[in-house]
Amino acid sequence: MNKVFKLFNNLDVGAVASYHGYKVFKGDFLAHVALTRNCLPSSKYIINLCENRYHFLVAFAACVSLGKISLLPNSKVSKEINELSESYPDSHTIDDADIVDLCAKYNGFKGRVTENFDIDAQQIVAILFTSGTTGKAKKNPKTWGQLNESSIRVGKRLWPEGLTEKCIIATVPPQHMFGFETSIIYPLTLGVMVHDGHPFYPLDIQQVALEVSESKIIITTPLHLKACISLLTGWSNIDSIISATSPLTKEVASKAEYIMSTNIFEIYGCSESGAIATRQTSRQNKWELLKDYSIETSEGTTLLKATGYDTLIEISDQIKIISSKFFYLLGRGEDLVKIGGKRGSLSGLTCKLMQINGVDDGVFFVPKEDTDHRVRLAVLVVSSTLNKEQIIELLAQQIDRVFLPRPIKVVDHLPYNKLGKLPLNDLIEMIHND
Repeated sequence: MNKVFKLFNNLDVGAVASYHGYKVFKGDFLAHVALTRNCLPSSKYIINLCENRYHFLVAFAACVSLGKISLLPNSKVSKEINELSESYPDSHTIDDADIVDLCAKYNGFKGRVTENFDIDAQQIVAILFTSGTTGKAKKNPKTWGQLNESSIRVGKRLWPEGLTEKCIIATVPPQHMFGFETSIIYPLTLGVMVHDGHPFYPLDIQQVALEVSESKIIITTPLHLKACISLLTGWSNIDSIISATSPLTKEVASKAEYIMSTNIFEIYGCSESGAIATRQTSRQNKWELLKDYSIETSEGTTLLKATGYDTLIEISDQIKIISSKFFYLLGRGEDLVKIGGKRGSLSGLTCKLMQINGVDDGVFFVPKEDTDHRVRLAVLVVSSTLNKEQIIELLAQQIDRVFLPRPIKVVDHLPYNKLGKLPLNDLIEMIHND
């Protein structure tokens, strides 16, 4: 017999969200969900493009209640949405404009009792797509049980006393696995309030934090966090900061903890499994697996056993197992390159590049594989003082010549996306554009 859950896992929930500056409580939220249910088309799949986090939350919960599957694209460009619609003919797209009149409709709905609903653990509630950082995207279906089990374990690890009187503020979009888990699933499973905004710049993040009276949990990326610590004052009542999507350095974590007077944790995970492990970056390099999770290596492949998943999940990163609970993260599998019989790490080469005085930002990557199967490295560099010949000369003093990049290009900025990642296709396009 399948396990059955309800929204909020029968927790005594206070406010579900801060929406346009007002608190939305459980009864009002369920009423908004009921109203949205009546407005949704008969399509099996719903492509949720809502940017307002509360609109997304309501639309997602309404889909779950009807057994519909939410499709969460990694990009909102028209080409990708059109391709997704073609791949899923029985789909319908919704955005903020479809949900924005909730409050007006609710005035005529107020006073009705709206019941919570059952959710089968095996019900597929969403399909997420990888961000395409490596050039290819694939679908990752998620059941309610998988999302619920993971969130409960993270909650007990990071907030053992519960999340009452805390509010999530997220800088990452809800369509991405990290943003989806933390700012959409956590409010529906752990009983934490979520702010409806999507602040991006440091001053915007700080302003939202100041507007929220509750203790704040900031969900963000290393890129955002590095920008935030440029604001040396103005931070208060920050419960914790959760970072993911790319490695956070101990230096940035320690500085941010001091400036923002809080604890900073990293979540390690992937689209295939969601959250896997956590660590407090300023205090330790090793990662601690979530409860009941385990990893093993087989013929050079790392396999994860995660609660809610029937099969082992292959992890693309290079991992060194310390014990049944702890491991070190060595880097992504595709991070390793072999040229002229010598092995190198793209992240390690990038680190050497960043150590050059005059380099503000930069990245090594493999733009393509030639027909003779030779690997060639490319580099994009942000510098206002060095030209590409000077950079090559300085790199030659630090790395083996077989790893010197061809081509190399000096640019004004790197093509970071909203998650602080550098998608391979965007890097390739930038290196080839004149």
